[in-house]
Amino acid sequence: MNKKYDFSKITNHLDNREYSFDQNLIGPHCIDWRKKYEGTSDLIVFPKSIKKLSKVVKECSLQKIPIIPQGGNTSLVGGSVPRKNKSEIIINLKNLNKIRKIDELDFSVSVESGCILENIQDHVKQKKMIFPISMGSRGSCQIGGNIATNAGGLNVIKYGLLRHNILGLEAVMSDGRIYSDLKKIRKNNTGYDLKQLLIGSEGTLGIITAANIKTFPESKEENVIFASFSSFSDLLDFYYNTVRYFSDLLTSFEMINTDSMELVIKHNSELTSFIERGEYYCLVELSNFISIPNFYDLIIGNLTKIKANVNSIIVSKSQNENMKFWKYREAIPPSETNEKICIQHDISLPLENMNKFIKETVNEIKKISPNVSIINFGHLGDNNLHFNILSSETTNYMNLMQNKGKITEIIYSKTHKYDGSFSAEHGIGQLKRKELKKYKPKEEVDQMLKIKQVFDPNNILNPGKIF
Repeated sequence: MNKKYDFSKITNHLDNREYSFDQNLIGPHCIDWRKKYEGTSDLIVFPKSIKKLSKVVKECSLQKIPIIPQGGNTSLVGGSVPRKNKSEIIINLKNLNKIRKIDELDFSVSVESGCILENIQDHVKQKKMIFPISMGSRGSCQIGGNIATNAGGLNVIKYGLLRHNILGLEAVMSDGRIYSDLKKIRKNNTGYDLKQLLIGSEGTLGIITAANIKTFPESKEENVIFASFSSFSDLLDFYYNTVRYFSDLLTSFEMINTDSMELVIKHNSELTSFIERGEYYCLVELSNFISIPNFYDLIIGNLTKIKANVNSIIVSKSQNENMKFWKYREAIPPSETNEKICIQHDISLPLENMNKFIKETVNEIKKISPNVSIINFGHLGDNNLHFNILSSETTNYMNLMQNKGKITEIIYSKTHKYDGSFSAEHGIGQLKRKELKKYKPKEEVDQMLKIKQVFDPNNILNPGKIF
């Protein structure tokens, strides 16, 4: 145990089940989801109330004890784990997991930060509502962490990012004070919107404890379109026309390249190549809030107008087929873990530049690592591209490891060249601090540091993340 701090002044506010010094329990909380970052901690806290959390943070502020706020620990950039030998304690929010209220009239739900995303989705579904955010980690990620990273996911094209759906927020600030602005109103033009600073701040400005979030009416019907294309340009044409013809019916538009499709089929025996092969594929989900007569026929009718340059196109006819089609997209990240090495990048680009970016970047990478697979997939409707480099063979592995830094530099420099972002939805964490300094304008970083100083003058909240 670290002798520098008097941890008893923290544990005095808690019962025996709300904290632990046991390294067997603490250890798994010190390793990130991808197992790329592993830190150390002497104490983990699981507060059961906002008031107890407030008292713990106040004591940490007085002693200047660094805090790592933690939810489901599904960060992909090392944002929710402690560093090695920095005397950082973990505050895990899993016990703050109440769904406080569903407001059917206002179409909103009030939830605590430790609620698992899938549980919220299931809960509002009982009231015939849809929760606007969904992602592959929904069974383990917590809404507090989603808010702290401004999560996107599959439905951004229809509902927007999480920050667009938050009506009110509650958080414990660095001195232990409770910031509470859990209003449900859509309009509140009363000066600075402090909650928007906390959203996406990765736990560096305050510890988010609860939120009021918009919900939406349950869809009456949903259909998924699965299509293949010979080129990325053909896919972009299809995207443009899909948006034009289907407009508000469009919920998701996901892109998958041929290497991604082959990877999924290789590692998932129940998934077969039932659609005509292409260099690119897309999954398009259409949904409607009101009953539309002959919704399926409406889709087919519009598709006949826009399916030029499509290799093959299939429209689902049932919810089971919807789920089957989506498995091809959802199976990509788990399938990557079965290969020898996968270097992952989460970027965003203007659609008009994406084709040029892909061609130039792939060409440069293949010059130094010719035998790798390029796993491209993402939320095309919100400019998000997962650009991952994969190798399964030992010889390729050695080459890829030697050139890992060069490849990442190629991807990020090309992203910058084509007016994109080196982090689309995963945040900065520990992984992308150097890129923030390199690609973010100095004036913006300076302003961010000033905001951090105002909110957290002792730098105890998630130190070593972002900056």
